[in-house]
Amino acid sequence: MSFNFSRVKLKNLSARHIIIIGLLVLHTGWILTHLTLVSRGQINPWKLGGYGMYTLPDYKAKLRIYDISSKPKLMRRNNYKTRNFRNANLRYVFRCRAFSEDGFLVFFQDNPHLVNTDLKFVLRERAFSRSPVGVKRVTYSTADVRWPKQDTFTYMGEICGTKYTGKAKYAP
Repeated sequence: MSFNFSRVKLKNLSARHIIIIGLLVLHTGWILTHLTLVSRGQINPWKLGGYGMYTLPDYKAKLRIYDISSKPKLMRRNNYKTRNFRNANLRYVFRCRAFSEDGFLVFFQDNPHLVNTDLKFVLRERAFSRSPVGVKRVTYSTADVRWPKQDTFTYMGEICGTKYTGKAKYAP
């Protein structure tokens, strides 16, 4: 069976066939785009409905917060709220996107008892490990928040090997 397309045959395609071919081209384009963005570490492979999710274990980013005012100490999860912080940081869909200043402000508005407390934010993801073979959590983003003044905090962090810094005023 040979396929010999001519202009006459292409002109005889119905609107339905053209729509189906167009959707297949768009779908294939999205698959290639999603896999490219995942391979560059720009997006979470488990978000945005692409096929990148089959390249890594279920991402499930977990945020841990440490009190670093004196001796670093992991804070218990029920001592703070992070839902609005997650939303302000686009639910960590864009994997290599730094925590935003607005995200930190939202965090301290939701957790006023932590204002003027030096904190370390650690974002961990699941990754394959070779020895032993399995899945383990690895850190890929950290951010330190320091309070040099009562109403001002500075932050510095690293995500995907890129460092960032900032300063913000806090007003309750």
